[in-house]
Amino acid sequence: MLGTIRYYDRVVETMGGLSNVQSFFKFYLVPGGGHMSPQGTSNPDANPPAVAAGQFYQLLVDWVEKGIAPDRIEIRSPKATPAMITQPICPYPQKATYVSGDPTLAASFTCS
Repeated sequence: MLGTIRYYDRVVETMGGLSNVQSFFKFYLVPGGGHMSPQGTSNPDANPPAVAAGQFYQLLVDWVEKGIAPDRIEIRSPKATPAMITQPICPYPQKATYVSGDPTLAASFTCS
């Protein structure tokens, strides 16, 4: 992951700044997202927010074909039990910051 972050930072530096890059290249870090486990943990009862099947694909199609660039993306727990959690993921270098309200709801966070 650190190599990917360094690569993105180098692209930003080479291209003259973040605003020049994010028109064609955005990078999102998914908290707890693992390469082997679909939910980032070996606990089979865990229910963390995760990217839904096809979610990024549709965002890319909308960006390329309709000019609608992805910004803040909301992910959700795959199951409603034990609790449904929604969480935003923000384009790097922004991060989700809790503002107020229910910490299990994406609406309680801002990208900054």
